[in-house]
Amino acid sequence: MPRFYITTAIDYVNGRPHIGHAYEKILADALARFHRQRGDATYFLTGTDEHGQKIAKTAAAAGKPPKAFVDEYAAHFKTAWKALDVSYDKFIRTTDQRHELAVQELFRRLNDARSPKTGEPVLFEEGYEGLYCEGCEAFKQEKDLDAKGLCPEHRTPPKRIKETNFFFRLSEYDEALLKHIENHPEFIEPDYRRNEVLNVIREGLQDVSVTRPSVPWGVPLPEEIPGAEGHTVYVWADALLNYLSAIGWPERRYSLWWLAKESDVGGPGAARQDEFQHLDGQGRPGAAWAGTTQPQYTNAFHLIGKDISRFHCVLWPALLLAAGVPLPRQVYVHGFINVRGEKLSKSVGNQVDPVEMARQFGADALRFYLLDAVPTGRDGEFTFEHFVEHCNTHLANDLGNLASRSVAMVHKYFDGVAPAEWAPESLQDPEARDALQTLIAAASEASFQVSKAFQEVRVDEALHEAWQPVVRANELIERVKPWALAKDPDRRTELGTALHALLETLRLVAVWAWPALPGKSEELWALLALPGKPGETHQEAATPRFGDASLAGRKLGEVKSLFPRIELEPKTS
Repeated sequence: MPRFYITTAIDYVNGRPHIGHAYEKILADALARFHRQRGDATYFLTGTDEHGQKIAKTAAAAGKPPKAFVDEYAAHFKTAWKALDVSYDKFIRTTDQRHELAVQELFRRLNDARSPKTGEPVLFEEGYEGLYCEGCEAFKQEKDLDAKGLCPEHRTPPKRIKETNFFFRLSEYDEALLKHIENHPEFIEPDYRRNEVLNVIREGLQDVSVTRPSVPWGVPLPEEIPGAEGHTVYVWADALLNYLSAIGWPERRYSLWWLAKESDVGGPGAARQDEFQHLDGQGRPGAAWAGTTQPQYTNAFHLIGKDISRFHCVLWPALLLAAGVPLPRQVYVHGFINVRGEKLSKSVGNQVDPVEMARQFGADALRFYLLDAVPTGRDGEFTFEHFVEHCNTHLANDLGNLASRSVAMVHKYFDGVAPAEWAPESLQDPEARDALQTLIAAASEASFQVSKAFQEVRVDEALHEAWQPVVRANELIERVKPWALAKDPDRRTELGTALHALLETLRLVAVWAWPALPGKSEELWALLALPGKPGETHQEAATPRFGDASLAGRKLGEVKSLFPRIELEPKTS
């Protein structure tokens, strides 16, 4: 059985979730649901990033201990994802003991590893003076700042710090990273994001600080590393490891989700990974295997925002090479959700509350808008007016009207029982016959294109393809005019054929749209009196079955409005 391991970035808990957080989790959820639906063994990870200087300061300002503060805000994120029907398999927190112990094991391995070019230790201690942005929790160079010397993300000046840190010898991993990305271009998608990363690497990499001596709210460096006392792990080196610690690393069982073949476990420490069952941290891995052949097929798929692509596409794979862990299969970099042309920011005051949106309009309406209106991989612009227009057009007018009209006509003309008639040649009107054939062709094309687009992480295009038969089915109603056919008993076969086609279109859309609209797709499925749920159908149900007699004879549910129109309150002057 194919396996699919999908992760999102873990969210920094210095505030409540906004619509940008929600977009990434909903996108990941749609991909996870698609893979589950097609029968793949799927594991979906999300969580919260809870260490670092910014968290400690925010907690202090709130008059709370850091742990109490992060407990409170982690709960807000869990509540939000439940409200948005995000079906994660595990919610990891970087304050989990297992994660913290895994981070310490990573640093033991880094301490024993040697760099690929000079054979120098990859972990070394050195004095540092430079710029640090607390908002990004990242060190900055002058070239990273805007014309006013501000961080372009947070619009604040970075602080100049002087301290002695442990560094990771990232500068020696440029050739290994270039080789991997060039040999495996699918490692970073979309391609324009890959080119950005390649340019960063070719410009030259600098060694990076991976500990802080003055930030107590973090994972302590293992005490057996000389000079470790007082040092905690840099928040990014800590946070990135969640993708492994969540699935059991450094125990061998991590390979179940990380690797395509469990036998591919390799690199330093491979022979002793089972010895870590009780997280005792004993033993030592050998030298790093950077630049050597690694297992080609891994399952891990990281979904992240473009602002953290350097951490995931440069630092993370270099750390993995040093620790002897095969690299993830792909890092997919999505864009931002902007409001009034600006990135969502607490400091700018343009955040949108996704939980409140879901409460007012339903989770599926927000899910559909974000997945359909935002081009996957590109930036999207959110306005409330566009949200209302988009949902009314595609959900209320297109799919909602098709469902309510079709079910109402079956109740009116066939006593609510799905008709058995199927004789396309019986349609006397040439335009009606053409409209039916156009619908059948559109459904056949969509059955291929929807699956292909989901697999290629083109979710907006998948939904666009799924909606083509909906549009054609509404056109069929206008061409066939079932209300006119119902007046002539001799044309009952024509009427039944048309209604059969409409019901089959609705069945297909319930399957295709389920990853994006799980709640409403299941309502539609129940309305059609189909067995089970659309998420349990596997791929065979996504294939058109026009004329299938087994679909006839079902007593449909009562007519209901799946997607009531959203009415804007009139503006007052």
